[in-house]
Amino acid sequence: MQHVDLFDTIDTMRAMRRLKPDPVPLELIRRILRSGTMAPSGQNTQAWAFIVVQNPETKQFIKELYHRAIMSRLGQALVKRASDNSMAAKNIRAAVYLAEHFHEVPVLLLVCGMRDWPISVPPELRVGKAPPSYGSVYPCIQNILLACRGLGLGASLTTAHMIFHDELAARLGVPDGYGIVAILPIGYPRGKFGPVERRPAEELTYFDRWDDTAPPRSASG
Repeated sequence: MQHVDLFDTIDTMRAMRRLKPDPVPLELIRRILRSGTMAPSGQNTQAWAFIVVQNPETKQFIKELYHRAIMSRLGQALVKRASDNSMAAKNIRAAVYLAEHFHEVPVLLLVCGMRDWPISVPPELRVGKAPPSYGSVYPCIQNILLACRGLGLGASLTTAHMIFHDELAARLGVPDGYGIVAILPIGYPRGKFGPVERRPAEELTYFDRWDDTAPPRSASG
């Protein structure tokens, strides 16, 4: 297995939306899922569950719904920015490419979360189904994405399934006590990993209150 330094992994973990159809060995799938289950969770509830989708018919079913959802949201932006080479336009085109080739991705990993009302919602307002425990499940998802990068696998976090969540959950037999939090397309990347462009943390950091950018004098560094 390929191993990458932790900070190199973090600094080069691009969302890889162009993936090869080559199969991903089961041992690697199990390894990245194990990494996901090592994540912390509120009260150690471990509120996650996984569906590994590799069946061609099921992938085609998801692709059709996913592509329709993406085009309903990005179709006009794609037309307007067809000749635009900005990073935003490139990201839109990459997202559409993924939607068009969703069924060709070797692994569609659905990460589900146990439904649990947040403590901020008082009992009298808890009507209908509780949302999945996002706060517990997203660290699990991040661990999976890091594990994919460490093993040389491309992946990205998608949530467009929220548009057709109930239809997808019914097709896959997801019980009412769980919700689908994200779909992670996973495979060997067609492109290369490399440094990502992000706003510097220094521009986004305040000390003790929102408008104070100067660190305390006692702070080291």
